[in-house]
Amino acid sequence: MPAAALTRSVWDVGADDFPTDGSIEDQATFLLRYAILAPSSHNSQPWTFEVGGDEIRIDADESRWLDAADPDRRELYISVGCAVENYCIAAEHFGFEPKVEYHDPESGDFVATVTLAESESANPRPSDLFDALTTRATSHEVFENRPPETETREQLEDIVREASVTLHLVDDPEAKVGISELQAEADRLQMDDPEYRAELGHWIGNGALGSSWLAARIGQAVVTHLDIGDREAKQNSKLIQSAPVVGVLTTETDDPVARVRTGQAFERIALLANSEGIAVHPMSQTLERPEMRAQLAEVLGTTENPQHLFRLGYTDAEVDHTPRWPLEAFLADRRDHD
Repeated sequence: MPAAALTRSVWDVGADDFPTDGSIEDQATFLLRYAILAPSSHNSQPWTFEVGGDEIRIDADESRWLDAADPDRRELYISVGCAVENYCIAAEHFGFEPKVEYHDPESGDFVATVTLAESESANPRPSDLFDALTTRATSHEVFENRPPETETREQLEDIVREASVTLHLVDDPEAKVGISELQAEADRLQMDDPEYRAELGHWIGNGALGSSWLAARIGQAVVTHLDIGDREAKQNSKLIQSAPVVGVLTTETDDPVARVRTGQAFERIALLANSEGIAVHPMSQTLERPEMRAQLAEVLGTTENPQHLFRLGYTDAEVDHTPRWPLEAFLADRRDHD
């Protein structure tokens, strides 16, 4: 766990601070200030970075792996994928063409290597995504009963460029009821697990979810020691049913690379939604239970592997950014590995 204090000041990064006259390594490091704004499960921020010239190695930090909630590391690699995508979006904005090489973590390599090249991309990411890097936030509010426009839905579908990742936008009432029932049962089962409650309480208690010191400690005690499974089940079931659209990302394979690509696709969806005034709320409990993950695939009518589930909708409620550890907490010395 980084020794530095959590702070919201990292969200104040500005394009004018880009070191135009600096070295390629200085520029590559600056772009990481956008990578650390990526969403992650429990806001655990489970990534590390090594910079060497125009090459950036991005890895998963297993000291921040949620081993109770995420035993198969699905959410770990999705979180890293979100950081990879933020980095690529920022790199394109400043005139680079980022080239991503994926690695199998079990081989001992890094999760991904991004190399910065001169921009020659004929199909760059939409420019609106860059502005959303510093404004995106997760909403836990009940959404209005107002669906996105057809054009917006098409944009969300089109922005998933990975051939191996499929976006399902669920608005059928019966299907949403089925998903909400899975969510409720998953909440009950997770809250019956003392290890899960202790892990969640740890992340609440250290302030990662944005609460004040006192509220964080109270929240940690409540989650760790009280039986709140039924309350959580009822609340989260309501949140899903209130959403005009539930999004699910699925993949053909179920390996770390597929999950990293899922994270990249989700982050583009979240950023585009933000730029269109649509709130996004990931809800992972159903996917944390293997038997319910399979049942979710049945609800969707797919043989692919569900990787990520989230709500999409509108709300007038203001959303605060969650704090982050500063970039320095995630930078590793390249010389330690070369």
